[in-house]
This record gives sequence, C-alpha cells and structure tokens, in this order.
Amino acid sequence: MNNKLSIFCGLGVLLISIARGNGQPQSNETVVTSTSTTETAPVVPQKLLVAIHYEALCPDSVYFIRRRLHDALLDNDWWRYTELKLYPFGKAGFYNNTATKEMQVFCQHGWEECELNALHACILETLEIQEAFKLIYCMLRAYSNQLDKCSNHLGLDVSAARKCKQSRKTPEILAPYGKETLKLGLSFVPTIVFENVFEPYEQSSIRYNFEGHFCSQYERKFNIRLPTCV
Repeated sequence: MNNKLSIFCGLGVLLISIARGNGQPQSNETVVTSTSTTETAPVVPQKLLVAIHYEALCPDSVYFIRRRLHDALLDNDWWRYTELKLYPFGKAGFYNNTATKEMQVFCQHGWEECELNALHACILETLEIQEAFKLIYCMLRAYSNQLDKCSNHLGLDVSAARKCKQSRKTPEILAPYGKETLKLGLSFVPTIVFENVFEPYEQSSIRYNFEGHFCSQYERKFNIRLPTCV
C-alpha cells in the first residue's frame, strides 16, 4: 500500500531594550550611570527560512521529515539557525459544493488525509514550532491519528489543538496553508522552499541532499559557513 501511495506522491497537478532592574526610576530617585564597564549582548544566530510543503499520508513526505529533516536539525544543531515553516496541504485543492454552498477540500490520499492535515495545522497553530515538530514527527510514524499516544509520550498539552480541530471545519483550518501551497503549483510532495524562492527543478536534489543545500543557502544569504558544513 505504501508503495502505491509513494507513486501517487510523485504524480500530477504548492532589544527593544528590556526593562532592567525594578522598573523605571521614580522622580525622587537618583540615577547613577557607570561608564567603566561595557555589557555585550549575546549574539543571536541568524535564521534561514525553510518551508516544507507536505502531506500527512504521503510516504515521501514521511520519509523526508522523519529521516532527512529531523536528523539534519538535530545532528547538526541547526534549530537555532532555522526558521521552520510547515504546510500540511500538498497537492490538495478546494472546490465549491453547489449543493451545500460551502467550500470543500479534497486531498490526494482521500478524506482521512484531509482530516490529518487539518489536525497537523491545528498543532502548528497552537504549539511552539519545535514542540509541534516533535509531535508531528511522532505522529507520522503510524499513518493515522496518534495525537493522544504521541502527546502523552512527549508530555505535551494538546487541549488547544483538539479544540481547534473540533470547533472549526477542515476547509477553514486548511485555507491559509492551501493559499500558500497553491501559489507554487507544485508537482511533487514534499516540496522544500528556502527563503520563499521556489526552485522546482532542484527539488529532487534538495530532498536527497538537504544538508548540502541548507549549507549553501545559509552561506549565500548570511556569508557564514556553519561549523557542521563541509
């Protein structure tokens, strides 16, 4: 079954100063300024924008996220250099249901994938990105809804994600993700985009040599070669 899904994935027509001390001085306080010492603010690494357009039931998406992206971010300590955006939509689409006069969504691997994509979207909306990524990484192992099992394993509170999914319709949840993905007109899932520049003819190379492309993109943008880049 996974082999068939994998084929389908490849076919067809995506500081402000921080208040220090105990607040601002009162009018009757004396402010003493020292010029003898200099404080150096910690250097915040510059982050490369990386967008991943994927589908919850696409084996190619699962493989890339679990085997390429996850390992690259952790093994190279690249989270601090990465602004990660996940778009769980892929080669889905919207249509108007003339009978109900409502917008509907269809997904490459059927209704179940639409529901899982929407659940991933709610996770991304309600959790910090690294926590959301850990949860999605865990859930992608099973090709099914593993929210309870994975959230319990990771010790994450997913009540807001549940409320998001239960209180809103799937097309509404997926609308902003679809809007960004459909701009690309992608033909393969997953699709990886650096700094909002979509390179359709480089996708195969990016998928199989993600670390090399990340290194070259980071150096090109910031003129910095990361320590783990060869």
